[in-house]
Amino acid sequence: MKRRIFGPALALATSLFAQQAFAEGSLYFGLSGEPSTLESTINAGAPARTIRLAIHRGLFNYGPDGKLSPELAESYEVTPDALIYTFKLRDAKFHDGSAVTSADVKASIERMTAKDSKATYRNELGVIQTIETPDAKTVKLVLSKPFVPLVHYLALPESAIIPAAWIKAHGTDPNAAPVGAGPFKFTNWERGRELTVEKFDGYYKPGKPHLDDVHYVFYGDENTRVNALKSGDVDIIDYVPWKDAASIESSSDLKLASTTGPFMMLQFNTRFEPFSKPEVRQAISYAIDRSTVINTAFNGRGTPLFGIAIPEGYMGYSTDKTNFFKHDPAKAKELLAKAGYPDGFEARLLATSQYGFHNNTAIAVQAELAKIGIKVKLDLPDWSGRMAKNNAGDYDFLVAGTAGDIADPDWLSNFFYGGTQLVRLNNSAYFDDKVINDLLDKGRVTLDPIEREKIYGQFVDRALEQSPFVYMMWRDQSFGLNKKVTGFTNLPGFLTFQSGITVENVELK
Repeated sequence: MKRRIFGPALALATSLFAQQAFAEGSLYFGLSGEPSTLESTINAGAPARTIRLAIHRGLFNYGPDGKLSPELAESYEVTPDALIYTFKLRDAKFHDGSAVTSADVKASIERMTAKDSKATYRNELGVIQTIETPDAKTVKLVLSKPFVPLVHYLALPESAIIPAAWIKAHGTDPNAAPVGAGPFKFTNWERGRELTVEKFDGYYKPGKPHLDDVHYVFYGDENTRVNALKSGDVDIIDYVPWKDAASIESSSDLKLASTTGPFMMLQFNTRFEPFSKPEVRQAISYAIDRSTVINTAFNGRGTPLFGIAIPEGYMGYSTDKTNFFKHDPAKAKELLAKAGYPDGFEARLLATSQYGFHNNTAIAVQAELAKIGIKVKLDLPDWSGRMAKNNAGDYDFLVAGTAGDIADPDWLSNFFYGGTQLVRLNNSAYFDDKVINDLLDKGRVTLDPIEREKIYGQFVDRALEQSPFVYMMWRDQSFGLNKKVTGFTNLPGFLTFQSGITVENVELK
């Protein structure tokens, strides 16, 4: 039995059903943070995605197996020139009772791609030139040029389809109650405490969802979140701290759902003179003992990374290149001398004091680089300050923990592509290599998968040579669950942050 938390609801929320203190089939999900917004087009972090994946569905999403799953689109066809995608919609309803139609798809995508849109994937979806709606169940997307990863971007949570009528009435209101076509409908948000969704009886998958409702309870403090799971106050938690993973694994009442997908890396400001040279960036890759980072910051839970962070099974992965680098301080010193820094240099490493694993990774890197003569000064603001400096290019190099967004190799563009925006969240500031740009451009438009594989193989060779990042480790990412919870899946690889979609399969035994 769980204690239901009551409090004043937002005016936009509908009231909780009845006065029932306890509900059969209620799942309590402890989240590591409270969303800043539920705006469907914005990637506002893993907690927001987890909730939105209960409320919304797109034309496609990623399923529990990590593969593309047709959702509101029942099927699709592509013309031989890959310029027209025709989607057939299934019979589905929104939470307001209206049918999902081609007009809703058109309105949703046009909202994402509008000139004044702040949608996270506006640029990627900007290849859509026109949208035709020949009938209520048919949508044609006409592209300005071939774009092989299109369906993958349409499968992201931020590409959810919402009612055209809702967009007209509430599209500019960030506090409007969301309406989707997912398995659960929004009912209540008690700011600072919890958000509740309840079963949508009109969901298009027969027999789903199994739960009556889901309560997303916010626990910013990781120790409080773990204790809530251990005491039975919640049934699932996200972001299991690495120090607590073993105790959850060994518990008779709990279980750990882990995947290896996110990775830790160093990004460089390539306008900082030493880091403008590939030899120096390579030297740092040779200098760092990955086991020191894993043991210092992650309680030994992680896998060393000596190549590029491409998961096995993803295009571009090569067993021959997974260990391109190794821990070799002598090689690191040799490369520094070749680059003109035989005695090392001083550099400022940006991380954050707010998250222990970021802070401790920075400390480990500082100690490792001191061994080859690089004196590292740590810059450890809070998370918002760290993000601001990252986005402004205000660093010499920085600690990053992240993952790709999609299962298509075009995820690499966000990290490696130069183009017009040379300073952004996931790239090394001012890095701009024409060879890499051309290969990524070619990869996006090449239809033959065998040819695409060759292109990304060439990309990997050039990326290892230039080394705009130093990859340090694959990071375990875990959910903690009560053993009575079945059906929840931690999606594989990069898709772990989209695991919230599987709440539609959850049952409490």
